[in-house]
Amino acid sequence: METFFQQNETVIVFAHGLVLFALGFAAWLQRRRATRLALTSSLIWLASYAFFEALVIWGFVFIPIQSTYLAPEVIQALVVLRAVLQMVAMACLLQFGLRLVPWTRRHLALLSIISMVVWVGILVGATAAAGNQGWDVIQWEATTAQFSRYLFLVPGALLSAYGMWLQRDALTRAGMVGIRPFAALAAAALLVYAVVGGIVVEAAPWAPAGVGNESGWFDATGFPLAVVRGLVALALLLAVIKLLDIFEVEAEQQVMALDRARLVAEERARFGRDLHDGTIQSIYASGLHLEAIALNTDDGDTRDEIRHVVGSLNATIDGLRGYIRGLQAPDGGPSGIASDLDRIVRDFRDDSHLEVSFRVTGQESCGPLPDDAGQHLAHILRESLANVSRHAGPCAVDVRLTFSPDEVDLVVSDTGGGIRDEIAGPAAPGHGNGLKNMHERARWLGGRIVIEAGESGGTRVVLAVPLDDVESTEMPATRQGSPTEVMT
Repeated sequence: METFFQQNETVIVFAHGLVLFALGFAAWLQRRRATRLALTSSLIWLASYAFFEALVIWGFVFIPIQSTYLAPEVIQALVVLRAVLQMVAMACLLQFGLRLVPWTRRHLALLSIISMVVWVGILVGATAAAGNQGWDVIQWEATTAQFSRYLFLVPGALLSAYGMWLQRDALTRAGMVGIRPFAALAAAALLVYAVVGGIVVEAAPWAPAGVGNESGWFDATGFPLAVVRGLVALALLLAVIKLLDIFEVEAEQQVMALDRARLVAEERARFGRDLHDGTIQSIYASGLHLEAIALNTDDGDTRDEIRHVVGSLNATIDGLRGYIRGLQAPDGGPSGIASDLDRIVRDFRDDSHLEVSFRVTGQESCGPLPDDAGQHLAHILRESLANVSRHAGPCAVDVRLTFSPDEVDLVVSDTGGGIRDEIAGPAAPGHGNGLKNMHERARWLGGRIVIEAGESGGTRVVLAVPLDDVESTEMPATRQGSPTEVMT
């Protein structure tokens, strides 16, 4: 068996890289698709890791072959490039894990900065050690690889496994129970990869003894490290391919939402016609009849009372006509939505006497909006501001509406009392139907609502609605928040 693996080492290494390349390619193809789940919007980082790691692995085949044709200086430069690419790959895996775990935006930014500092520290420290110890470029590369595996791959794989496990609940809430087991499979594969890819390392000037290094692993198990890593990567590839079905399910859900919206629009039109042709005409006829009675009565008090009733009926007719216009009114696109939300903010400012600011950006670059987006955004904003009035106390409020080719974001933040522990979820007792309705409206738009602590205290509420814009070249932005995806 040992002779077989040695004779086919090049094939094994190439196959390992091919599996990782397929993993990256499969996820990369979906990068432009609109999604509302943190799992699928973060796959671009896993794809980046797989691409770079595949190039590094193939480098261990390509560079030795080229060493007989290229100058030693060129070979050394290629080895340095391979080492840097491997460090970049490990950092991408860590970023994937960080984005699967629901940190606040402040914590995510802090952890990302720390990881960048550590990345530079590994590069500088290994270079300094190579100069002091007289290492050649291969020993320098092995040192950077080991530190990267210990400090990036191990925590990155563990965070990714934990985040994948957490995403099972998000898949259940999104109605994707059939995909849930593959998230668990991916989590298991990442846990194993943390061991065989991060704890067990290749030969280096200070490689650990026993199964902690590549040769000790082979002596103990009889399998080359590349074979085991390749098999784990294959299991992760199969799990990710099934997880990519999320995009198809979300597309089907969006089609169903469009069908429901069309049916709702038709029902609204029918309801408006029935009100106009039936109810309003009946009320109008009753008013005319009462007017005739008033003209034929000699009692002045009775005549005044009847005319007062007729006035109330006319006011009712005006109210019904306004309601019908509201049923038929289009959202008016980004500018109309921004105008409606601005009016809501101004009314709230006048009623609450709080300091409220409203900012709108990106109206010109907005992608195609879902049907009734304006009405849903308006209702969610009203409920959010009502929550501020009820729970935040005296504070300043900032409302931001951001349009982009692939997403619409509505952010309501305040500097009030902050998140309270009793806000347990949409079904928390004593919170009425407002919270449930907001989540339902977000789901109807294909988006999600997240609540988190504000950067400077208070509470920050984020509604993110993905737009299916195939011409956008940017990957969908993620919004990180606390695990509590609720509002009060």
